[in-house]
Amino acid sequence: MPPLKTNKRIVAALTVAGVLLAAGLYALAQQPYQLTPLEESKRDRAVSASASGAKYYVLPATLDTTQWGWLDPKEPPKLVVNSGDTVAIETMMHAHNAIQPGTTMDDIVKLRLANPGGGPHSVTGPIYVTGAEPGDVLEMRIKKIVPKAFGTNFHLPGSQFPAVGQLAPEFPQGFVRYYYLDWEKKQAEFKPGIVIDLQPFPGTIAVAPDPNEPKEKAGPPIKDAKGRTSTLRPWKNGSNMDINELQEGSILYLPVFVKGALIWTGDSHCRQGNGEVNLTALECAYRELVIQPIVRKDMKLEWPRIETATHWIATGFDEDLNEAMKIATREAVNFLAGQKMVALSRDEAYALTSMVGDCRVSQVVDIRKGVHCMIPKAIFAKR
Repeated sequence: MPPLKTNKRIVAALTVAGVLLAAGLYALAQQPYQLTPLEESKRDRAVSASASGAKYYVLPATLDTTQWGWLDPKEPPKLVVNSGDTVAIETMMHAHNAIQPGTTMDDIVKLRLANPGGGPHSVTGPIYVTGAEPGDVLEMRIKKIVPKAFGTNFHLPGSQFPAVGQLAPEFPQGFVRYYYLDWEKKQAEFKPGIVIDLQPFPGTIAVAPDPNEPKEKAGPPIKDAKGRTSTLRPWKNGSNMDINELQEGSILYLPVFVKGALIWTGDSHCRQGNGEVNLTALECAYRELVIQPIVRKDMKLEWPRIETATHWIATGFDEDLNEAMKIATREAVNFLAGQKMVALSRDEAYALTSMVGDCRVSQVVDIRKGVHCMIPKAIFAKR
């Protein structure tokens, strides 16, 4: 080969190598600085928030601080707080944020099948609350909810998932749509001519699972081989309750089953009808869900209870909707018979529940169906 051609090829090769090296160095320079790995529970997430000296923490949603579809009491805490501290929690969309505008129904089906037995939910946590012990009650005050800019609603193809959704076989193809959430108006346009007022609440908020939770009566196993509990179902620890009264200003009371309670939240909703009949609400994510957990040594509960400005709310969950109704009714009666404002016998509490209790179907799509019974505070006359 003539020397001239050889030299030209060498020069060309060196030029290509130089360009690739320069491109590689440029790409490397664009990467965020890689911090030394740090155990999340040891990261100081406290921020200055008030002159009172109260601790305020911020927990972002990252791949290190979220889990997809499972609650695992062995998961290392991402934050350790004291009773009475305040935490601003960020949440993700489903499947570790894979559900985004442009995600197709085919993509959603693939994601559903990619995590067998687990829920679709991305849950941020767990948060360890110092002083919480099994048998205590964790009071969680929902102080503030700040959602992100879009939401979605979808139902899976009924031909492939005939039991997922109340009318699944009637909708064989599946359907997904994305919505802009206008937080100045607190509205979303469903389509021209239909506007929805936004009412955000956490669909899933939980403490660590009940170790005595009964085996599944329907659907996939509750626990996987690693001992993790699926987020698909609600239970005594809360989890996928989908109760639309859990809005800003409400209080959730949950029985504690493990040391530190361990709080998770996700499956963030921006509007949902009672029943959640097609499978999903207006699913969204939160820039921050601000909660204040308080350990209650003076309370004992078997099932979750909710308090709003206007109501006390009892809950019940079971695969059989009639049984869920019985549990919620019994919890409402127990609450009224046990309250200290006006003494009531159990018979009187049962009668009062029948006269003023407003029992609603929370959801019918989470394998365990939910009922919540609302008791108005206004019935107790001021003296």
